[in-house]
Amino acid sequence: MKYNRLDQLGIVITENPIEHIEFDVLDKALKNSGIDADKFNEYFGMQTCYEKGLYPWDVEPVLERMMSGKLTGTQLYWD
Repeated sequence: MKYNRLDQLGIVITENPIEHIEFDVLDKALKNSGIDADKFNEYFGMQTCYEKGLYPWDVEPVLERMMSGKLTGTQLYWD
């Protein structure tokens, strides 16, 4: 699956044992891109995640919302 916003920010997805984005990798990418981490967390809300990071299919829609204003993917639906 292609993640345009993750690719744009240079966020590396760790694939073993399941696809995830390590917390420190995401934090660094948000900071380097000037994206407000508190706002990201607000938009991300309560999602299930892997113990070592967030699932890319949950992060991508939040980044899309923040960078384009469009709601996509998991941002469209209440948990």
